[in-house]
Amino acid sequence: MNRFPKVFLREPLNGKVHVAGFGKHPAWIDHIDDIGLDTETLVLTKKLLYSQGIATQLASGAWDQIEKSGNAIEFNHRFCWSRQSQTIAGAIWASSDGKGRTRFPMIVCAQADVEGWRAIDRFLGPIDQLGIQSKSARTPTEFRELVSRLEVEIFGLVHSPSGTNPASEMTESQQISILPELITLAAGLKTRLHRGAHESVRPNGSHFRLASSLRGPGKNLGFWSAYFAALALPSSPPCLAIATNEKPWVDLIVGEPIDADFFCLRANQTALPATWLQLAESDRRKVEPTARDFLQAGGLGDAVVASPQRSWWRSLFTR
Repeated sequence: MNRFPKVFLREPLNGKVHVAGFGKHPAWIDHIDDIGLDTETLVLTKKLLYSQGIATQLASGAWDQIEKSGNAIEFNHRFCWSRQSQTIAGAIWASSDGKGRTRFPMIVCAQADVEGWRAIDRFLGPIDQLGIQSKSARTPTEFRELVSRLEVEIFGLVHSPSGTNPASEMTESQQISILPELITLAAGLKTRLHRGAHESVRPNGSHFRLASSLRGPGKNLGFWSAYFAALALPSSPPCLAIATNEKPWVDLIVGEPIDADFFCLRANQTALPATWLQLAESDRRKVEPTARDFLQAGGLGDAVVASPQRSWWRSLFTR
């Protein structure tokens, strides 16, 4: 039985924060010994993202091909994997093991009972600091101590005040430029997730690459996590948002990922163009008003959910 839909980001954490680290670091001869994989969700995170996703891309040679063509980017990502009020916030950095092998990255992430954009606002700074400090760790013990300190720090931030939702800081020109991407995501979800398992190529989920003019991975992740949450899909699937430093796009993986979804981690816009959908005008009219409402409300998901105009979303999922 596939446990992902049932347990992923649904385990009772009872107020605890769990920080995990895996991948490559020079303090280990090979892969990092598992650190902090204390929940089934974090075990699945390593399996899907690293042991299957990244490893499969390397084994297949997919990234080798785009490296040869000059269309590969380096590992330097931040991600937010959220589902309703529970989130994993994390980072993926280029790294190496004790033998100097650099193909696999290092990953550190934190799981907590905090909704997506708030988790990014509170936790991403300390996670970035660990990435800097980890460069001076010479032994596994020193690295584990850094992870332990991060867990304590993040626990203290769970109930701290959040900053401003990135959507509330957008200029009018930014709102105009990002509106087509909001429409693409909502319409794409309708097309790809509405079909039954026997009709859909991807019954378990879907991948979108969306252009984004917001500067910095934190703002990108916060904005798109808030928008996805505001859509309030009836099935409440997890959404993995991945942003890369100084790159003008964000990747969203909705539902359970497949290995090929993680090709995006090293593919630039030539190797993996932005998602584009040709929409009928009737479909656009159903989606666009709520996308505009989200922007005008400053990304305040609760306000958008409470709006009577929200009825369009469930109508998309009725035949």
